[in-house]
Amino acid sequence: MSMSVSVKKATNKTNIKHNNRTMSEKEKEKNTHIDYERSHENKYLVQRDLKELYQDEFGQALEDYNAKQKRKDRKIDDYYKHIQSSKKTALQQEMIIQVGDKDDFYSKADFEQANEILEKWFADFEKRNPNLKVYNAVIHNDEASPHMHLNFVPVAEGYKRGLEKQVSFDRAIIQQDPELDKVRPFENWREKEVLLLEKLLQERGIERKIVGTNEYKDVNEYKEKRDLEREIKQLESDLSQRKTELEALNEKVSAEISVPAKRQMKSVEVPTGEKNFFGKEKVKVEKKPTGNVILSEANYKKLMTAANQSEKLTKQVSKVLKTDFAKENKKLKAENEVIFDEWKSESRENSKLRAENKVLKAHIGSLTNEIENIYKHTKEYFKERTNDFEAFRSVFGRWVDKIKEKMPKSHLKHVHDRSEVKENKFSIERVAELDKMAKQQKSVKKRNMDLER
Repeated sequence: MSMSVSVKKATNKTNIKHNNRTMSEKEKEKNTHIDYERSHENKYLVQRDLKELYQDEFGQALEDYNAKQKRKDRKIDDYYKHIQSSKKTALQQEMIIQVGDKDDFYSKADFEQANEILEKWFADFEKRNPNLKVYNAVIHNDEASPHMHLNFVPVAEGYKRGLEKQVSFDRAIIQQDPELDKVRPFENWREKEVLLLEKLLQERGIERKIVGTNEYKDVNEYKEKRDLEREIKQLESDLSQRKTELEALNEKVSAEISVPAKRQMKSVEVPTGEKNFFGKEKVKVEKKPTGNVILSEANYKKLMTAANQSEKLTKQVSKVLKTDFAKENKKLKAENEVIFDEWKSESRENSKLRAENKVLKAHIGSLTNEIENIYKHTKEYFKERTNDFEAFRSVFGRWVDKIKEKMPKSHLKHVHDRSEVKENKFSIERVAELDKMAKQQKSVKKRNMDLER
């Protein structure tokens, strides 16, 4: 007996209501593949609220993060909603685990055996995967074959930016198992889980059946190989057709090379077998070919051109007929993949640099704000401790000059110059306003004097 093993990511969007069979009657009508009379046979191993899990796992990390933030706009009110609105990170992961297919289940005993294997595999799942926090796990027995829907949140630690704990699948599984392949950690992790299921099958005398994508490391690799085989087959068919066409063309060209020419003839004496009166053998004159041909100069040039073209065409046809196009295409595809991998590597590096640049810009912005706050508070400090405005300007000016001397490129110099311009502008505007008020008062006083007269 043999059974297949499948551990794969769910391709559609997670529907916990569907997994837990809590759909509405209208929703149930759409799922015609489910035998609801057998839904009571389903096994619900874990049922936990996802938001509650987020609070338990990230609540303290969120508090610690927010406590360090001086700017209100950098605080995160709800980490669950923060990840939910993210376009880069998924709230959770869903895996579908199955042993066997619909053709392997004819009796209740078959279902029970598959359930036993799935439950045994899941029993140590969290022990093997301490960074994958399960919030829902159910075995469906009301469909064609038993299978498990497993939902979890991958939790990674040790972040220096943002929360100390964050959601990250690859980082979470690498942290719990440093031996995983860093280039393809999920595929490596999946292989290990598949091997555990295979072992459980073997313990029950069942051989693992390799089918479909299980022959390859992941679905994408399987699809690529299948597409390549189809492409090679098509190329071989096209190649056979092209060879036939070229052979026919070669024969046609060879047959069509004809130039009008005349054989060269000469007169020769040929014995007749008779003798004359004097006993001498009689001869007659006949024309015979010399083995040469006579061509006009124009026809000779035409013949030479045709011969050269025929030779070139023959070489080209021969080269084409000897070329293994499938092999050449495979070689070109391999070279293209190398170039594409290099491009992806450079793209990842550029993305990394852009991300680092973004972080640096944010850090610079933060430092700039801090410098401006230091300048503002220092200015207020000096102003509170000096008797008059001129004394304040003198003391504060000397402090700024000292900063300029020690750090000529300091942002503080820019902040001070900007502040001075602003204050000077304010002073000028204030003087103009006072002057205007004085003129108005003078005008009113004059008018009053005139009225009194």
